[in-house]
Amino acid sequence: MSLTDNYDCTNCGACCRCFPIYASNKDAEREPRIHSEALTMPKYLQHEDRAYQLYPTPFRDRCAFLKEDKRCEIYATRPSVCRRFEAGSKQCIEARRRLGIR
Repeated sequence: MSLTDNYDCTNCGACCRCFPIYASNKDAEREPRIHSEALTMPKYLQHEDRAYQLYPTPFRDRCAFLKEDKRCEIYATRPSVCRRFEAGSKQCIEARRRLGIR
């Protein structure tokens, strides 16, 4: 049994504030607002999973789509990297630790 099996997401938003968040061209096709809210990465840095950068970006302390209530504005159409992120994973625990959330 893994840690993620017994861990419920607390909607703290730490995962949207601590790690770089990238979106692919396919993600941007699924959610067109990515084009206007994210930085387009230079062609030489782009690859299959990284065409846009949602966080970190200048003057933002979180993903462009994380609302004040810590809910994702585009949850239904969120990028693949967000869909793969698991509550209770090592990355989740590290994000919470960085923000002082237990």
